[in-house]
Parts: sequence; structure tokens; C-alpha cells
Amino acid sequence: MSEINRELGERPALEWIGVDQIDVDGNYQREIKAHLVDKILRRFSWAKFGAVVLSRQSNGRFSVVEGQHRWKAACLHPDIEQVPAVVVNHKDLAGEAESFLAINRDRMAVTSVEQYWAGLTAGDDNAEAISKVLQSAGCDVVPAQGHYRPNLTNSIGAIDRCLKRYGAGATRRALLVIRAAWPDDAKSLRGTLITALARIIRANEKAVTDADLVSAIRPQSLAKLTAHAEAFRKLSGGSAETALTKAIAELYNKGRRTNFIYIGEAR
Repeated sequence: MSEINRELGERPALEWIGVDQIDVDGNYQREIKAHLVDKILRRFSWAKFGAVVLSRQSNGRFSVVEGQHRWKAACLHPDIEQVPAVVVNHKDLAGEAESFLAINRDRMAVTSVEQYWAGLTAGDDNAEAISKVLQSAGCDVVPAQGHYRPNLTNSIGAIDRCLKRYGAGATRRALLVIRAAWPDDAKSLRGTLITALARIIRANEKAVTDADLVSAIRPQSLAKLTAHAEAFRKLSGGSAETALTKAIAELYNKGRRTNFIYIGEAR
């Protein structure tokens, strides 16, 4: 164990502070993001709020060190006048900024995989929808970041977007195509590939068969397919997802006389 700091400093106070007594110092605080405030406000609950960290000022007011989005949401809530706070006495602005850095720098970010499993346990609608489509295709989410195995994915955000853009049917078919094409590849269920296939399937539901898609991409290793897509991207720009969609469409169309597919539609 590394050496432990024994200079603990002054013990903070635990208090309820009026929301109108709190200010945000723009010298070190980040800009408040309205969409985050709105998200907290729509789901406001004391059980989820925690305590904000404040610095006591010489004029009797307080500055937010950590928790400005939660404080702002509390300000906008019609039933809230005070928030729970850990109140620290800092010598100066530099001390406040140092605390802000330490709190945010040393905090371990919650990964999308951890958010998914927590959401599933809590009955979150998005997590349950993701689980349902994955299970229907014989897939699942990795138990933890970096624990890759065939038919497991960590592409939580991509699957969520696919469900909202292209629907459960196209997303499920995309997962099944990938499983059939590369059943032993532990990293094949990546977000860009799931999205590209779901996009093609949704736009060409009747013209494209899963078997034909598998036949088109199976001869390619995932690395070759990605390199092919990157060549498209260098020529015409656009996102990695769009480039991969173009690469798959080209492979699918090769040698065909009918039922050509393009990014938007079959012709």
C-alpha cells in the first residue's frame, strides 16, 4: 500500500442549504448542460440525489464545488427549497478548484456495460429492450468491460440506437447475420457492424435475405471488411457506420443482376 496522507484537514459539515444561497464560479466550473439538468429534473428523487459539495464563502453564501447540475435541477423544482450538502471551508478560489479537480479526476467513470447491468436490475425500459433483442438472437452483454467471448457484446449504445432507428426486427436480424458469419469471433458484435447491417436490412427488408448477407460477408475477415470500409471513408468521407454500410452493399451486389441494394433502398 502506498503512503497514506495523515493530514486530513478540517472536517466538513453536513447541512441542508437553501438553493438560493448557492452560486457557481465560472472560473473553474464547466458550463451547465441544459439536457443533463432536464434529465435530473424529470427523474428527481431524493434517493438518487446524494449531496452536493459546497465551499463556504466569507459573505455567507456558498459556491458549488461538485454537483452543479443536481443543484440547478433542484432550483427549478417547485417543491424544493434546500439541498443536502457537504460544506467545506476553503482558503481561497485555488483551493476550491483543487477540490473540484481531485473529486472529478479521481472518480472512476461508470462504463456503459455497468450502466446496462444496473439498469437491467432496476427495471430500466431501455436496458430491458436491449436485453430482449439480444436474448432473442442468442446473444448477451459482456459481464464486464474487456471480458470478450463469442456472441457477447459491449456495444450498448449502438444497440439502443438501432432499436430506436431501425426497430427490433432489423436489429435482431443483424445480430443473427453476424453470429452466422463469424460464430467464433469474440469481437464481431461491434456497434458499427450491427448498425450497418440493421440499416441495410430495414431499408431492404423484402429484397435482402439473411442467408445472402451472410454469404456476402463471411469470406471476408472482420479486419478486411473494416479496411474495405475505411477505404470508402477516405474517398468520400462520412461516418465509419456509413462507410461500412457501403462496403457491405458492394460485397452483396457483386455479381448480381437484380435486387441490388444501396444504402437507402433496393433497386
